[in-house]
Amino acid sequence: MHPIARRCAQWAAGLVLVGTFAIVVGPEIVLRVGQSTGAGDEVVFWILTYVIGGIRLFAVPIAAALVGAAVVVQVLAPARTDVDPEVEERHAA
Repeated sequence: MHPIARRCAQWAAGLVLVGTFAIVVGPEIVLRVGQSTGAGDEVVFWILTYVIGGIRLFAVPIAAALVGAAVVVQVLAPARTDVDPEVEERHAA
């Protein structure tokens, strides 16, 4: 597998895990933080609500785009046998 395609697939898997965690546990976290904060901590609650909402909204679609990018890179990348061994060693480091 092409290194860039592998990296895209790894990031996609991580984003799916983070996004799923935020979807499943996010409302519970927001609820518990809302109950534990005092009257002067509305800003913390507001920021946490928007951060978790953003993760819930964007993590899985970005992961899907990364999977698509990995497929495109894998298909359009030149064959790995065409690469010079010296160039391969420099990119591996």
